[in-house]
Amino acid sequence: MLRRYVLHARLLWRASPLLTLALTAVVLAQALASTAVLLLSGRFVGDLARAVQDGAHSAAATSAWQSFVGVALVLVAEPVLAALATALAPSLTARYLVLVTDGLAEACLAPAGIGHLEDADTASRLQALTNASRDWTFVGGCNATWQMLGYRLSGIGAFVVLATWRWWVPFVLLAGWLVLGKSFSAWISSAWDDVLDVSGNERRHANYLRSVLLGHDAAKEIRLFGLAGWLTGRYHSTWLAAMKPVWRSRTRALRPAVGATVLLVGVYLIGYGLLARDAWAGAVGIGTVAAMVQAAQQMELFGPVGDIQTALGASTSTTTELAAVRTELGLPGIPSRRGWAAPATAAPGAPAAPAAPTGGGAPSAGKPAEIVFAEVSFHYPGHDQPVLDDLELHVPPGQSIAVVGVNGAGKSTLIKLLCGLYQPTGGRVCVDGADPGADERARRRVAVIFQDFVRYHLSLRDNVRLARPGAPEAESEQLAGPLRDAGAEVLLERLDHGWDTVLSSGYTAGTDLSGGQWQRVALSRALASLADGAGVLVLDEPTAALDVRAEAALFDHFLEVTRGMTTVLVSHRLSSVRHADRIVVIDGGRIVEDGSHEDLMARGGAYAEMFELQAARFRVAEEQDASGPSASEEAADA
Repeated sequence: MLRRYVLHARLLWRASPLLTLALTAVVLAQALASTAVLLLSGRFVGDLARAVQDGAHSAAATSAWQSFVGVALVLVAEPVLAALATALAPSLTARYLVLVTDGLAEACLAPAGIGHLEDADTASRLQALTNASRDWTFVGGCNATWQMLGYRLSGIGAFVVLATWRWWVPFVLLAGWLVLGKSFSAWISSAWDDVLDVSGNERRHANYLRSVLLGHDAAKEIRLFGLAGWLTGRYHSTWLAAMKPVWRSRTRALRPAVGATVLLVGVYLIGYGLLARDAWAGAVGIGTVAAMVQAAQQMELFGPVGDIQTALGASTSTTTELAAVRTELGLPGIPSRRGWAAPATAAPGAPAAPAAPTGGGAPSAGKPAEIVFAEVSFHYPGHDQPVLDDLELHVPPGQSIAVVGVNGAGKSTLIKLLCGLYQPTGGRVCVDGADPGADERARRRVAVIFQDFVRYHLSLRDNVRLARPGAPEAESEQLAGPLRDAGAEVLLERLDHGWDTVLSSGYTAGTDLSGGQWQRVALSRALASLADGAGVLVLDEPTAALDVRAEAALFDHFLEVTRGMTTVLVSHRLSSVRHADRIVVIDGGRIVEDGSHEDLMARGGAYAEMFELQAARFRVAEEQDASGPSASEEAADA
């Protein structure tokens, strides 16, 4: 617990040293005021009792009035100090949230590649942290810090007051409350730790099932196939499976707190009994009794304080887990106060000048890049079987190359290595002589359209200019060329608000696009990256949903508008890539054939066999279409 609170304090200091000092001073003043109330109220009660005996004009009466005024002033000061703390705390909380959010974003985005995001355990923990940092308890925990600190400091004041009666009494009460507080804190921390760690993966699955049930994407199929009952049952069982270990852990952790409560009740009975005996014997006056009873009650501020401590426990558990994840990813446990930026070797928004090639010199931005795979091996974490095995490939600048092979041959893995999303297990990958997994300039030389490219709910302008994040807003002229080269200029004419139309019907004046239109927009984005220094353009099966004719037409158009640039085409349809300058066939993690379409067909090897199989199926389909419905039905029956 001490380590957690120290980490929490360091984060607060990193968020804003000035606000942290100011709030600490205010809370300390509140604690002093609370202690002053104990002393002055006890003195007032004692003076009032003597004033009743001595008369209204006695010294005791004057002292009672002075004590009364002192109590009144302190009682007025307390809400003023509380209001000041309430005004300062949200500002520090906002900075704290920014710091933690930046730290979480850095854990997701700063490590090179995407291996940590595709690791199930790490991804589950990051998702749990994201959800926890958005929860009200996390925000409440930041604000609760100062209430908790105020309670503890006020408890110290009560301890000092009690020690003036019998020195050992506050120690016994303190021990009892600390045991109870520690037991309760351990219970709270255990509960939140389990939510973040033990049940993370299962809860993630349960939340997915709930989103399917309540979302609109699957609404038609849920009704069509009658899946509501089945999905509800799966959600119920998955959620219970996730939470039962949490509930068992909470029950076990609560037992010490129950035992500590029983012990504390006994301690208070003994303490109040001793105080009553001293008062009966005349050893202490009524004012002392009043002060000691209040101080004994205020010792509870060392114990659990309900929702405030629960919120603080949630906050410290989240930040502790965040620090652990960041450390495991090779990042500092405490994020920087100034936030973070993705690693870059060029100024933000500046063109990504290509890395110097092995031969020396520094080509200008946009020049075709050279690609080298030298004895590259790779296997995914947790798998011993290599996807690529000593693969050798050299693509000179300006060449168009197609990568083909059966499903699972390693085509997409090769592209991920080229993009620097993974580091090879062995060998090296170079773009213009630099490692795209370590050199940001080399990585920005590669522009890719993946099969599962993102359909951003942004304007058409932003969807295209995402490849140039530092470019000015008003750049329609610069974006018109890539849009035209992608064959999407007709789309611009049909949009009601032109470049500023949001590409989603979920927004006012927004609109949906067809699959083919989205592919044109994604292609525009890749082509726009040329102006930002890209030297390699990659199409990694982004047209798999299109028919073979549409895909072949798009690939041919892509090769035409990128002529002279280094291009990489990946497709399982060989007719779509046959016009590339060069075709390589991957099998068993290695390149088994390399040459032009004509060369490979003449060899009669694996490529020719695959091409003929696909062509034969295509010819059969054409013949069935030409023969009419009855012939097609007969062919289907056969």
